[in-house]
Amino acid sequence: MKRSENVINVSAKEPREAVQQHRAEPGSVVRIAPEWKVLGGFAVALMLSGGAMWGSTLGIFLAPLERELGWSQTQIYLGVSITYLLTPVVAPLVGWLLDRGHARRLIIGALLTQGLVFFGMSRMGHSIVIYYMLCILMFSTLLGVTPMPLTKVINGWFVAKRGLALGILFSVNYLGAMVAPIAALSIIDHLGWRQTYMAFGVAVLLLDTGAAMLWIRENPEQKEPAAQLGADKLEGAQRRIFLDAIRQKEFWVIAVWLVFYGYSFNSTSFHLVPLLEEHGLSRAKAAVAQSLVGFGGLTGNLLAGILLDRIRAPRLATLFATFPLVGLVLLATWPGQASGYIMAVSLGLAVGSEGTILMYLAGRYFAPDILGRVMSLELVVVVAGSALGPAVAALLHDHFGSYDELLALNALTFMVGALMPLGLKGYRY
Repeated sequence: MKRSENVINVSAKEPREAVQQHRAEPGSVVRIAPEWKVLGGFAVALMLSGGAMWGSTLGIFLAPLERELGWSQTQIYLGVSITYLLTPVVAPLVGWLLDRGHARRLIIGALLTQGLVFFGMSRMGHSIVIYYMLCILMFSTLLGVTPMPLTKVINGWFVAKRGLALGILFSVNYLGAMVAPIAALSIIDHLGWRQTYMAFGVAVLLLDTGAAMLWIRENPEQKEPAAQLGADKLEGAQRRIFLDAIRQKEFWVIAVWLVFYGYSFNSTSFHLVPLLEEHGLSRAKAAVAQSLVGFGGLTGNLLAGILLDRIRAPRLATLFATFPLVGLVLLATWPGQASGYIMAVSLGLAVGSEGTILMYLAGRYFAPDILGRVMSLELVVVVAGSALGPAVAALLHDHFGSYDELLALNALTFMVGALMPLGLKGYRY
């Protein structure tokens, strides 16, 4: 006679108790709840996505691209800056698709395109126009695998442990950013930069897209009320709620915060490898430092995720945002390997935690029905700072011949950004 099995549902509410019950009853089967499967699918997709690998390795590709294709540093980084011009067009479309329940299709389509763009980069010639077109296409797909769609879906599955879920999710993204620079340096040294981009494309197409197709789902219970309302009435209701949301003080406080956040991080991280080489590190050690940004981001996300459900998010944001100030001062006054590594980790701690905290705050201050559109508009705002970052840093370096002026400017922008969250008061949701 076949033995019956006790099936246990490990949910987001009581996972520890369920596992203990499973251990106490031999022969039982643990069934992982759907919210944790969704989180696992996002984790795999983020770890090897274009967002984790493209930006974090550009400094590694800089020398071979300059040497083989004859492009200047300003030309290469300009490819990053001009991509942000598409954000006012693409981001609202992404937000609208998310609010209409198309997150899964958007994510899978973005990952497929990212893999193809990496293949295209592996075949680039001397035409800088082709490079810029690939950068634009890559950036457009990054919006499909960013905090916007991920937070929209995660908020639909997690309530009590939302902060922890977001912390885990975005820490995995930095795990990819931590591994990618070292992997890129090794592959470039042994096989060349073209083969490195090709390897990135294979990883995105096979691993990321496969995980997204298998596990990522939107919560059907969250979609039921919207489906019953009807498309026309739903659109009208969402539009009214959205207009009310952008009149809130919290929206504009977060928007200004994002401007400083985007500029400070992009102008520093995209130039980190040459910046550290200028301050005494070898290219190999600078690549290790670039990976330490990922380590700091992973740690910052985990810490923020653990603390968000216990401590008010604005206070945490200000605390974490002060870390890069210490790193920048150390590097400017005591250049070398130790200060370079400390600066890289502090940068990752701040940026990693700030991303998780920002997404958490979006869910706390804005209605779930229009969260996608609000986040898309916030993304357009952050472009004002982010788009300028890499190009301004390159121009300052080319004009003054060093990164000293950049370090002084970024110390100021990090400080202003750290003060902005203090203007946020009680949660709305």
